[in-house]
Amino acid sequence: MTDQTIVLGVSLMWIAFCMRFWYVIDRSNVWQRRLIAIAAGLGGGLIYLFGSMALEVIHAAQTQRVPAEPEIPSETIRVQSSNLAK
Repeated sequence: MTDQTIVLGVSLMWIAFCMRFWYVIDRSNVWQRRLIAIAAGLGGGLIYLFGSMALEVIHAAQTQRVPAEPEIPSETIRVQSSNLAK
């Protein structure tokens, strides 16, 4: 859940960053303002889309981990002795 919140936060930060430039640009530069607004919307959407896809891949990889081999109970381990003392 927090992963999705981070992706959403980064997306909103991108939009806020672009809108800051949109606000600074003079009103007479209509096409520059429109391009910045389009970049804010598309960029924010793409960040959210790719971030969500990356999270799905990461979570799927974590669930597919190979389980560890079970430990052998100590009762079945036997030690062979050597006959060094003759």
